[in-house]
Amino acid sequence: MSTGSMPAKEPPLRADARRNRRRLLDATIALVLEQGGEPSRDAVAQRAGTGVATLYRHFPDQQSLLRAVVLDVVDRTIEQGELALAESATGGDAVRRYLHASIDTGLGVVNIVHGLLDDTAWPDRLAAARDLLDRLTEAARRDGAIGPDVGPTDLALASIRFCRPLAIGLDPAEERAIAHRQLDRYLDGLFDRPR
Repeated sequence: MSTGSMPAKEPPLRADARRNRRRLLDATIALVLEQGGEPSRDAVAQRAGTGVATLYRHFPDQQSLLRAVVLDVVDRTIEQGELALAESATGGDAVRRYLHASIDTGLGVVNIVHGLLDDTAWPDRLAAARDLLDRLTEAARRDGAIGPDVGPTDLALASIRFCRPLAIGLDPAEERAIAHRQLDRYLDGLFDRPR
């Protein structure tokens, strides 16, 4: 039986293995955002507080690690967007919440790592992201927060611009705080523009 483009299901991980995998992904995300590039496997293991053997058990090569990081960030950002749509009072609030969550989930990693990947085919995630951006745009348009000239691509490009780290040695928390402030100014202008 063919599974098409769907990846094979992996057996469930034990709780300690899930924790280690999460720590390795989080460490890689933090290092990519801080350095603006691909971290060494030793640096990832050290940041995660695991041994290199644990890293190799979960991610046998650098490609599998980087791909897992990108998919993890994309999945968590989509999840945050769904929550924003479900829980926000207005479409404008949902857009604002989603874009801020994009910074916090580390979506900037995708911009940095994408060019390093041998396999960038994840049609299910791209379709889910497109659908989410369409619904966010429509909700904000329905509420009058944005006009017909603002579309899903505008939101996607805004998230890319505000999420991409500078990697110039700023403290990561300070850089995120600056990105959040600049995003608010951008959104205030976008939402208050003359109709």
